Amino acid sequence: MTYLFTDNQEIKNDEGNPIPISKDTTVNSSSNPIHVSISSDNMPEVEIKNDTGNPLPISKNTTVNSNTNPIFVQGTSDTTFFDPMQSDAFGRLRVSQPFTLFDSQHRYQDNDKFDTYTSGTATATHDANSSTIELEIGTASGDKVYRESSRVFAYQPGKSLQIFKTFCMSPAKTNLRQRVGYFNEDNGVFLERDGSTVSLVLRSSSAGGSPVERRVNQANWNINTLSELDLDRVQILFIDIEWLGVGSVRCGFVIDGIFKHCHTFHNANTEISSGVPLTTTYMTTAILPVRTEFENTGETESSSTYKIICTTVISEGGYTLHGRPLSVGHQINAGYALTNANTLYPIFSMRLKSSRLDGLVLPKNFSVAVTGNVNYRYVILLGGTTSGGTWTDAGASNSSVEYKLNATSVSGGTTYEVGYIVNTNQSSNAPLVATTPFQYQLERNIFTSTATEFTIAIMSSGTNNTAWASVNWEEMT
Repeated sequence: MTYLFTDNQEIKNDEGNPIPISKDTTVNSSSNPIHVSISSDNMPEVEIKNDTGNPLPISKNTTVNSNTNPIFVQGTSDTTFFDPMQSDAFGRLRVSQPFTLFDSQHRYQDNDKFDTYTSGTATATHDANSSTIELEIGTASGDKVYRESSRVFAYQPGKSLQIFKTFCMSPAKTNLRQRVGYFNEDNGVFLERDGSTVSLVLRSSSAGGSPVERRVNQANWNINTLSELDLDRVQILFIDIEWLGVGSVRCGFVIDGIFKHCHTFHNANTEISSGVPLTTTYMTTAILPVRTEFENTGETESSSTYKIICTTVISEGGYTLHGRPLSVGHQINAGYALTNANTLYPIFSMRLKSSRLDGLVLPKNFSVAVTGNVNYRYVILLGGTTSGGTWTDAGASNSSVEYKLNATSVSGGTTYEVGYIVNTNQSSNAPLVATTPFQYQLERNIFTSTATEFTIAIMSSGTNNTAWASVNWEEMT
């Protein structure tokens, strides 16, 4: 079997041209020396020997001289060696079976998958020509604009979680700080450009509840310092996470279609700093949002622009729901009274608790039942506001949900689904767990600390009828 040498792992002749090699191949060059160019610190299991069969020691970018030709290249096994970025965060060979948990692009408008916080003169504006969201801030200290996804994303132990973010940062300037990554105020991983200093940062609140940051400047990245990196140009940042509480986090950039692995945060059997062992999880959770921060930490010399392009979060190797199943609905003797005809009544509403706004809750199916020989129209609303009634805790210690069965009215929101019921037929229209488990995931606005309501509302063509509703969901805890 032929050994795989990537674009960054070559054997070249003295003229700098690559020499094709395979197992037990004799390589002739017109003259000495032979140059072995290994740009990765991870050496493949290959030996280079001189013509007498003795190994020639090699290391990164080492020129090897032999007294005579030929040079003999010998592989030590029939195993093909792959570039480290061809495997996922758990070391498994990457294949084309990603499961998309989230994707975002902005072709015609801001896609409403993110919430925005601004201060001072900051703005966030959609540009239809470039399909971007342009963040603008002035020169005043404290001008800022933050963007965070309305959802957090499911991490499943044993599967690599991969994040891609595309963007173009503003040119560096004193007192301008720019961040992008998979993080919130307490935990996560992000790329930071603070003034002209570029860093990769791991933030954690696992030890004591207050965020602590492990910041590694570009010059100290442990895989590739990527001297060609120019953040004034559009970039593809990748992060892949092996959480398990103590796994590794890899970060880098995709340039010319090649994954440039720059830095790995190792978290098992390691130290936080010299002499200080890591004795707890490296961050509280890997269930986090994607986020961008753009702000002046002091007065700047000129206004600044940052462009947000696309985002995706992927579970490598698929995703299977294994959450805690819960369900709530009306009692059979306590249905919802539909007093007036052609009036939309919110018969069921649910949302995240204010104390668990980063909870992961997935409504998976619902049912609606009615009385009366009349016609009914039901809708699924996300982001509506219900009035009246009482919010009830779905479980003080085992649930992130509160629900309401007796709201009196609903306003606003986006209609996600519409259906009709005739006579007493039961509705069965619902998102299917097997194909769309995240379709109706409960959302929140972290900047206003408000949860988004998921509401089932119904109207009838007659008066004084009754309806019942139930929702089954799963929670990732």
